[in-house]
Amino acid sequence: MKKNILAFILVIAVAFGVCGIASAADVGDLIGVVNMQQLLSSYPDYASAMSAVELEEQKAQQEFESKSGSLDDNGKKALYEKLLERIAKRQKDLLEPLNKKIRKAIETVAKRNGIANVVNSNAMLFGGKDLTQEVLAEVSK
Repeated sequence: MKKNILAFILVIAVAFGVCGIASAADVGDLIGVVNMQQLLSSYPDYASAMSAVELEEQKAQQEFESKSGSLDDNGKKALYEKLLERIAKRQKDLLEPLNKKIRKAIETVAKRNGIANVVNSNAMLFGGKDLTQEVLAEVSK
């Protein structure tokens, strides 16, 4: 009787072990990867947003050059920080809507593929399912 119970426990343990190995093999597919840089650069509005940011940087540079001559070091530092904040705000205002659209597309594609976690491809050394092209197609809809 004891042998039967031990044999049964052993069979159950082996069965769970085999299931665990099979599950571990599938885990690699449960993580999605996307190349965010490629997604952003391929997004139609990204180039125009970056052009607007560059224009803002040029305006800030010109403003700094025209005003800094009459300022002391503390005034120059304050002006520089004010201009950096303005550039950062402009960049955030322009890129945040794009990032939201891309993240929504990533979420849609991940759910469609049964993937719970998605990371940037530069953070993944090995494994995972590349969703970049599917996300590009979703964003283009």
